[in-house]
Amino acid sequence: MRKIFFSFTLLSLIFATQLQASEQTLSQFIRSNAVHYWSYVKNSLGPNKLENYLKYDGIVTGDPHPGNFSVALVKTAAGRRDMQFVNIDLDDAGRGPLVLDFVRLVIAIESIGKPIKKRDLEEAYVNGLNKRRMAPPEDVRKLLAMSVSDYEKLVDKYVDDKTTQQGFKFKPGKIEPYTNTKISRATISQLFPHDRVVDLALRPGERGGSASALRIWVLVEDRSKRRRIIELKQYQSPGIASYQRQPPIEQWIAQVNAAIRPGLDPSTYDLIQVPGAGPFWIREKKAPLIDIPYSSDDEKKVTFLRELSLYDANFLGLIHGRQSQGVDYRNAIQADRETFHQATEELVKTYLKLAKEAMEKAQ
Repeated sequence: MRKIFFSFTLLSLIFATQLQASEQTLSQFIRSNAVHYWSYVKNSLGPNKLENYLKYDGIVTGDPHPGNFSVALVKTAAGRRDMQFVNIDLDDAGRGPLVLDFVRLVIAIESIGKPIKKRDLEEAYVNGLNKRRMAPPEDVRKLLAMSVSDYEKLVDKYVDDKTTQQGFKFKPGKIEPYTNTKISRATISQLFPHDRVVDLALRPGERGGSASALRIWVLVEDRSKRRRIIELKQYQSPGIASYQRQPPIEQWIAQVNAAIRPGLDPSTYDLIQVPGAGPFWIREKKAPLIDIPYSSDDEKKVTFLRELSLYDANFLGLIHGRQSQGVDYRNAIQADRETFHQATEELVKTYLKLAKEAMEKAQ
């Protein structure tokens, strides 16, 4: 039985301190603090109905929210390039209770403050557990139908907007000159034996769990003279590690890719060792395709956000449902859907209440 180690007041203080420092909205704070969530559920879950589901373990996304699922150009294990709807952020993923991954998604969606019913999210999620894939929202469907060549034109424009022939366009707080002396330019160039490194830049720390991670942008040019922006992002322990210990890093990333991005070439979202600096994520920066209308009250945009949130819940269910404990977990939920609803609802309300009270104290 878990004991409550953190008092409600102490957790409110933690929230308030972080909110005062960052001046974030509730939604922004929830989305960018996966470590806090996983620490909270580890240390503050007392006896409750969730215990019926916590035993179903698997690979969780760790930080599910609408901004972390998108349409992207991917390369399959067979080498084919394709437009797919995927999880685009694996930083906080790992092994943990599947149900807590779903609860975090609901918290992230409800924190936006739009009229999206939790029972609808549950229905979409359970359909995913049952391997019933939802039809995508119309806007997502159009993106999935985009040709690879059309998407590459968007990527080329993205690169052109941020660079000149000589290198990066520097902008304070966005793209800054490379001044890191611990990792030499020669060391970085060695990571790209088939490309010419044109320029380097630093991306200032962003808010949230990755704020302290070193981010290096590398402008590379291949033999055909096509340029790409590659991001090297310093590895940090995933958010789920605050809940339970994860496997060694090589085994961890292999398990995460196999469960969350099955059938895709793992080298397109991988960890590499930078000599003298440790592991870094390596991934190409690509043109973003889905603009999440977090703050919009436009009726069409709110409708899209609702449809996308349901699609995300279904997609998360597909990820969980295909894992080894997915069937038993699904059966446990379907045995009493109302108990599942009440158990997850309790945690959602408690966590959001804590966050809202912290925001009021921070103002």
